[in-house]
Formats: sequence, structure tokens, C-alpha cells
Amino acid sequence: MAKVNDITFPKTSGKLNKKDDKIYRIRNGKQQSYTASENSVPPSKAQVAHRKLFGKVTAIVNAIEADPKQKAEWDQKRIAYNKNLTAKHDWLTKRYDTVRSFAHFIISSQLEQTLAKKQRKNPIPKALPKGLKLHIKHFADLSTTELYELLKARFAVFYLEQHIAYQDFDDIDYNAVHLALHRKGHVVAYARLFQGNEPGQWIIGRMLTTERNNGYGKYILEQTISEAERQGANAIVLHAQTQVVSFYEQFGFRTLGKVFMEAGIPHIQMIKSLTN
Repeated sequence: MAKVNDITFPKTSGKLNKKDDKIYRIRNGKQQSYTASENSVPPSKAQVAHRKLFGKVTAIVNAIEADPKQKAEWDQKRIAYNKNLTAKHDWLTKRYDTVRSFAHFIISSQLEQTLAKKQRKNPIPKALPKGLKLHIKHFADLSTTELYELLKARFAVFYLEQHIAYQDFDDIDYNAVHLALHRKGHVVAYARLFQGNEPGQWIIGRMLTTERNNGYGKYILEQTISEAERQGANAIVLHAQTQVVSFYEQFGFRTLGKVFMEAGIPHIQMIKSLTN
């Protein structure tokens, strides 16, 4: 499969018509819109960033389609890309039938990678800012308020922001270690850690941040790895969304196997060995 970074495209410009009463999002590769009501939950920073990114990509693609020369060039790239795919690739690898779908895929991937690089520059906080506290607790030790706040954070990020419809209450919480970074009781970063089926294997799941670009995600992951070491783990496993693989690679995780769908989003398994 051709790598996204191997394909370059000319700089283009374009304008996207704005509709004040519409909110746009992508689901299963298709644009969807709905009218915002007075009772709608205000969009998060992540949602706003996603909409800006989608608008920028759409503007570039519109400009490409309006220019016959650029459209012909992109059609040649699309055909070459499809030819490079082999039967060995799994079902998730997609062949593109139109210039629009192919250009949207390539450009959005490149812009997301650029955004991810900027976010990775945020350092791990050496000391927590005043007002932040880290709680590391087993399920039985969580207060009702702490449990409510971490579940509220999970709902806000995974359901409201990422539109993932799945069973969050999977009973794993009962046997997990919950790591949460709090400010005045509210969760700003969170992860859960639990034992896997293999001896010495521990799994990280439900990792999130509600305040981005402050290094809190790196901090909570670093603390989760340290906790796994304290629990005697010799390997840590997680399922990473494909767009954040490079984030985990900074901490020594490597990809394992092929991309798969989980909760409607492309994921890949990653593992970090804790043995020399």
C-alpha cells in the first residue's frame, strides 16, 4: 500500500460556503449535517478543530475538482494508488473510485499528521500545575463522586466528541486500576489499566484527555506505564486509533498485526515490552 507521505499534491485554495445553522461531521466516510438546536451541547475544542479541518479539506478538494488539469493529475494518482494495492491487504484497505474520495482521503490524512506533529511537541509536565491531583485507585476504592466524574469524562470524549456508540460499561472497570488527573474534582486526563489473558500482560484502555495541548495525555500515559511496572507487568498492550499511533510510539510502543475496526473507528494493536 502506498504511504500517504509518498504522495504529494499541489497547493490549492478555495472557499467553503458557511451555513450558520448547520453542523457537519463525517461518519462512515460520508458527510452528514444536522441543525443545531437551542438545547444542543456546545461544541468542544476537539469538535471545533475537527470541523475546521473538514472545512479546509473540502475547500481544497472543491478547488481540485473545479480545475480540469488538477483533477486529471489526481485521477492518475488514484489509479496508481489502486494498482499498488494487493489482495494481501485486509478488507479495511480501500480502493477509491472517484477523484473526490481519493483526494479527500490523502489530504485529510496529511493535515491530520501535521496536526499530530504539533501536538507531540507538548512536553510531559515535570511537575503538576497547582490545582491538579493524580488519583490511582482500584474500582472498590473510588468514591461515588470520583466514579461519576470519570464516567462523565468518558461519555463526553468517546460519545459526544467521537460519536462512538458502544457499551462503555463492560464490567472490566471492576477489576481495573483507574488513573485520573483531577482539577477541582473534574477529570482532565484518564486511563484504566487491567490484566490481560496472558501471564504478565496488562492492558491500557479508555485513555482520554478533556484538556488538550497541555501535555496531560503524555503525563497520564507515563503514570499508567509506571503503574503497570509496579503491578509486575512484563508487557503492556493497547488498541490505538490509527491517527494517534505516533503518540504511543514515543513511549516505546510498536504496532502489532493489521488495522481493524473497533466501535466503527480504525484501530491497531500496539505493545510495549517491559523486559530487557
